[in-house]
Amino acid sequence: MNEAVIVFSRKGLFTKVVLAREIQSHEHARKLWPLVTTSHPRQLVTWVKPSFEKDELKRKSHFRTLPGKKNIKIEEHFNQEETDRYTASKESPEHLSAKRLIAEALQRRLTNNIAMPWYFKDEASSDFYLSGDILLGAESITTEKKVKTAFHCEYRLDVAILSKKFTKEPILLGGIEIEWEHQFHGRKALIASSQAFPLISIDISGMKLDEITAEWADYALTVTTHSNTQKNRKTFIYLHDLLYPLYLRLPEGLIKDNRHQFLAFARDEELGKILRWLKKLQNVIDIDSKDMSVSIVHAKSEQSTKMLENAGQVVGDDWSQVNSKKCLMLTIKRPNVLDEKSHIFHIGMANIFLLHTDSLVGYKYMTDIHNNHPNEDVWRHSKWNSDSRNYSYYRILPKRLSEPRSRIIDVLNSLNQSA
Repeated sequence: MNEAVIVFSRKGLFTKVVLAREIQSHEHARKLWPLVTTSHPRQLVTWVKPSFEKDELKRKSHFRTLPGKKNIKIEEHFNQEETDRYTASKESPEHLSAKRLIAEALQRRLTNNIAMPWYFKDEASSDFYLSGDILLGAESITTEKKVKTAFHCEYRLDVAILSKKFTKEPILLGGIEIEWEHQFHGRKALIASSQAFPLISIDISGMKLDEITAEWADYALTVTTHSNTQKNRKTFIYLHDLLYPLYLRLPEGLIKDNRHQFLAFARDEELGKILRWLKKLQNVIDIDSKDMSVSIVHAKSEQSTKMLENAGQVVGDDWSQVNSKKCLMLTIKRPNVLDEKSHIFHIGMANIFLLHTDSLVGYKYMTDIHNNHPNEDVWRHSKWNSDSRNYSYYRILPKRLSEPRSRIIDVLNSLNQSA
């Protein structure tokens, strides 16, 4: 089958079709996940990469439904894949060696105050690169870290980068997973769609034990799309859209407003929790009050009703299904590359939205921008060129950043098959 439907988009459920040839890799497919058949009843599909023999195409890329017809709950599927992965990893000396050496490479950098940069470009979301330092704000490196997901499951992260303790627990700033023969696509897709930190996946498929060295570990950590032009690269970065505003690198002077805004829709009681938690996070991280404001918009007057409707128009047509009377607006100074406090705050904020509340979140890349093109999913910024006397247009970031977790779970559990 050559077509599949992307389940979640700003236009609503099951409204966007993707062609198999438009998908570049398994990692790309995971980013678009879940994908389902164009026909009814909807069934989850997996993407099959093209195959070549001596540079000759033998099989085109395509989608196929997964075997088995039993309706498996998504939590059960995740837990089974996690159990299988953990068992396989314990039996693999290559995996154990890679995990140890990657952790040691990160610890050396942390001890010697050396950054661990990563960068990549999501062509579908922006004209600009996303980049960061996975060690910014880090205090410790650990292995086999147990991590909870938004789907009521937990998994073991091979290597975790942790902040200092702000309250009871440190904030998880980044993670490394080692992949080998068993890809565990459903598990990785669920993690990528629900976690508020950069996840670097390093593929050691086909490597021998003597090839996995300290030099390899340092190289593997720094190879990204920007520095490696091979189609089958061994290092890939998973990043939830909610973190795109944190890591977007805009050209100097392109946008004059140094603040951006997050728009959250949730049930009334959840909005109250988000407000309290964001203010608490602001206090413990010590974000200056002049750099941040957060409030709930309640449609009690003509002006507040208009504000709510404008926010809903940014997020998408289904905003009123989540809350037709209230939303939360968070305005904060856009972080720079070395702003440790803002970096940790944005990751903490994403944790609140993704893991602890059932939120639909939208985004404005500047505070006074108007949504003049509501049918477009990505913000476009215009800039006047005085020399050529015309406008240039730049795609900035998506207007819709995350789905309510209950919606994701309900849709997945309603499908005929599991990922």
